[in-house]
Amino acid sequence: MSDTQVVGPTLAVPETETERADGGPFGIKGLAWAIFEGARNPYYNLIVIYVFAPYFAKQLAGGGEHGLSLSGLTITIAGVVTALTAPFLGVIADKAGRRKPPIAFFMALMIACSFSLWWARPEGPLTMWPTMMILAVAYCCYGYSEVLHNAMLPTAGRPSALPYISGLGLSLGNILSVGILFFFLFGLLLPGTGLPFAPAEQVIKLDRETFAPERFSGPFVAVWMAVLLVPFFLFMPDGAKGGKSWKEAAADVFRGEARNTGEAQGLGERITVLLRYLKGLFGEHPQTMRFLIARTIYADAMSALLTLGAVYAGTFLGWSGVEILFFGITGVLFGAVGGFVGGYLDRLLGPKLALVWEISALTLFLVIQLSITPQSMFFGAIPAAMPVWDSPFFSSLSDITYFLLVIPVAIAVVACITSSRYMLVHIAPRERIGEFFGLYAIAGTVTVWMGPGIVSLLTWITGNQRIGMGGIGVMFLIGLVILWKVHAPKRGFDS
Repeated sequence: MSDTQVVGPTLAVPETETERADGGPFGIKGLAWAIFEGARNPYYNLIVIYVFAPYFAKQLAGGGEHGLSLSGLTITIAGVVTALTAPFLGVIADKAGRRKPPIAFFMALMIACSFSLWWARPEGPLTMWPTMMILAVAYCCYGYSEVLHNAMLPTAGRPSALPYISGLGLSLGNILSVGILFFFLFGLLLPGTGLPFAPAEQVIKLDRETFAPERFSGPFVAVWMAVLLVPFFLFMPDGAKGGKSWKEAAADVFRGEARNTGEAQGLGERITVLLRYLKGLFGEHPQTMRFLIARTIYADAMSALLTLGAVYAGTFLGWSGVEILFFGITGVLFGAVGGFVGGYLDRLLGPKLALVWEISALTLFLVIQLSITPQSMFFGAIPAAMPVWDSPFFSSLSDITYFLLVIPVAIAVVACITSSRYMLVHIAPRERIGEFFGLYAIAGTVTVWMGPGIVSLLTWITGNQRIGMGGIGVMFLIGLVILWKVHAPKRGFDS
């Protein structure tokens, strides 16, 4: 690592006392960094997607199109706030250096928000609007902690081990999330139902009539995070020390510090420099920048599909919490196959054509999903309401078909993520690959609110959940059109 780290187009931050980058993925630092993902990521799967979010949409937000719209609005508000503030947080962190104190603050706030969800009930004390506020604050804390945690990756191990450490973190997050989903399914929701594979009694006695298992997901995740965060704070080094306090670093960033004179820059001058920087990137590397725009749009569509797909199944198809958990576990498990599928398609077709096929497949699967109602399939062409087997779960043809569609959707989503990373490596200039991966990450953070926002807006305007979710398909098509215009060489520099 050089002595100077360039942050954006206007700021150079000296690094002092940089932590020696050594160790592999199973070294003490690498494991500590990865365990953080295992501590935090289950929050997203339990609260944002599969357990608490459907409960919020159906029981607190009134269900139907109203529930879907408010769920999307919550994510949109939090995403916009995070987008407007996270870049400043990143720059301040680079100047101040110490990242553990703000991470501790954001995670403590996130833990408190999660624990409070136990009291989220239609009759109170936490009704719909206070719960929305709590979810939005926790979502912001999730994003802030992600920015700061990612910034600590360079000191988690030697450079050659960093991809493996990063992958280990993702793997831990997914594996532990699956384990927790299984616990909620077989330990809390299925016991006592009389099914052949269901335990006789709950692990923890919780009243299903008052949706206590769904509300318990909040305190459970809070305690989970509090315990598993301990190794990170004990064994992961804080990283480079920027030489300033957080208060001093924030003052420098918000008043604007000129590169050479140290005099304050006006807001207009800072915006001009930023626009000049972006214009230069488009002029020098138009294909790479065009791909980043395409990726931003279709990645936002994928994010909306993941975060709102389970809510849609609960509010439109009327699925129970047990069915949504089966749905989520199946998606997470089969998503692991997507990495291999994406890698195979990348080598067979090249990353651009692989992405074209993957995004096209996601669009087709989405159309099929939206053609399904509780009464019919393929926009009314096939009646599908009659039970096809004697089961309390997924009994109708509509339910079975929608459930099975999660398998190709999960595979295509993960394959698309894999191909997107390879595409950037394939077309970005080798000497600036780190800079472009920084833009790649920032773009995904800044616009993550867009997909849920479009779904929420269309659902609110039309009063139709299928039209709202159809906005995701429009985003896929826009991203696909822009991607098609990207000129990618047959072989990248990595080949």
